[in-house]
Amino acid sequence: MVETINVLTQHNDNSRTGANLQEVVLTTSNVNQRQFGKLFERQVDGETYAQPLYVGNLTFPNQGTHNVVYVATMHNSVYAFDADDPQAASPLWKTSLGPSAPLPDPNIGPFPNYRDISVEVGILSTPVISLTHNALYALAFTKVGNTYAHRLHALDLTTGVEKFGGPVQLQANIPGTDAGSVNGRVIFTSHQQLQRSALLLANDTIYIAFAAYGDKDPYHGWVFAYSASTLKQSAVFNTSPNGKQAGIWMAGQGPSADSNNNIYLLTGNGSFDSGGSAWGDCFLKFRPNLTLLDWFSPFDNSDLSNHDADVGSSGALLIPNTNLLVGGGKEGKFHLMQTDKMGHINSQPQNSQIVQDFYITLPDNLNDAIGSAMRTGESHHIHGGPVYWNGPHGPWIYVWPEDTFLKAFALVNGKFQTKPAPPIQLTPQKPSKITAQQGVPISQSTTTDPTGKPGGSVGMPGGILSISANGSTPGSGIVWASHPYRMDANQAVVEGIVRAYDASDLTKELWNSKQNASRDDIGNFAKFCPPTIANGKVYMASFSGHLAVYGLL
Repeated sequence: MVETINVLTQHNDNSRTGANLQEVVLTTSNVNQRQFGKLFERQVDGETYAQPLYVGNLTFPNQGTHNVVYVATMHNSVYAFDADDPQAASPLWKTSLGPSAPLPDPNIGPFPNYRDISVEVGILSTPVISLTHNALYALAFTKVGNTYAHRLHALDLTTGVEKFGGPVQLQANIPGTDAGSVNGRVIFTSHQQLQRSALLLANDTIYIAFAAYGDKDPYHGWVFAYSASTLKQSAVFNTSPNGKQAGIWMAGQGPSADSNNNIYLLTGNGSFDSGGSAWGDCFLKFRPNLTLLDWFSPFDNSDLSNHDADVGSSGALLIPNTNLLVGGGKEGKFHLMQTDKMGHINSQPQNSQIVQDFYITLPDNLNDAIGSAMRTGESHHIHGGPVYWNGPHGPWIYVWPEDTFLKAFALVNGKFQTKPAPPIQLTPQKPSKITAQQGVPISQSTTTDPTGKPGGSVGMPGGILSISANGSTPGSGIVWASHPYRMDANQAVVEGIVRAYDASDLTKELWNSKQNASRDDIGNFAKFCPPTIANGKVYMASFSGHLAVYGLL
């Protein structure tokens, strides 16, 4: 009998490794065009940004025992589907969490040109599941008349019925002097705050992080904490109460948590004050009660913010069995640091206080790498975070930035392999130069189809990744990627593709959904949504009104 596993949170675990290490069915030998493909679809009523979640061997009232896949849509619907039976097209249950906010909306984003999201705003972030409480927690955005609200719901896994007296509306009112403050108080305003980052469950607490719609001011980065058993608010943190911005979006990745329930996240552009009142473009570490413990910001913080080069366009990966954290953003760099000594900021033109930083792929314009080159050539923004597998060749992390190949980097004695890059001038206004490092991939893909460009498509967001493997068994590791097929998905709904690569040799593409498109096509790309792999099947959301289920034919 196939061992049942669960996928209860975005990227599989609170370290955000993206890995299911109990996959014994799918291997590099049987994932190919002949043996693997789409088995069936499940129809849903809206676009799906949230990663599908999975619970095995769950007993339903009067419906028997099922493996279940949960899907949340921007129409504020949550579905529980049988995960295996092609004939079971109807959901085990479906519930609506209130009316979504149709777009365009004069109060949401830069009106009328806000296009980061199409159609409507509802459940944008990936929910989280507690087996202890038999509950799925989801954050829904609603509009009733001219009233907007974010509400936290706890839904019974087997019935979809609200639990713990939910839902509860998110509210906050803290001291601050930003441009939108009232009488020295900063008020959480739902229609100004976008909840894209996946929910985190740690310390029996639900953590919910916010950024903005299209960077429309005034907004802040907010983090809320709610009891998983009572839905009572326990803490609130604001990243810029006396400044602006510093949102937490991380291209949909959730905050990470270590074994002590300390929480890690990355922020985007905005005010920065190392004295402690503003945390734009930072890595942040919190106690479970949202007291700030430690932080890191690159030396070029102001340049990054001025050029929309968010540190926080991806999330933090806590590398298992180490005290190391790695993440990167629109600069196309990885920052590797110790979780117990994150390093704060170095005023000199370097980040020597952390373990490593290096470019994934060198910027096109080496003489202007940190400033306007972010916009003068092909960018290599990192979205959604790297993923991790300790396979037969040791620990590797995988990342697929914009406009380049899928790459793997080997962790050797606590560091990644790098080589010196040519000296890089900070900006035309700052003639001082630094010696940067360039990562040396241990493996990288060769995919250029269909455009002839590295990676196969231009622009945002690159590949959104997951891993499946049977522990570290050779021949079991597969990197799964959801990717735009040929076009930039920034502010556009575009055609998508799902790809599978040998995790030990990324030059070997095992399968993709265009090889037999009449059978396997995914439809429109689901932005920032990783594939979910469980018990021999791959569950992939689409912006074409369905969930696709792939497996052995």
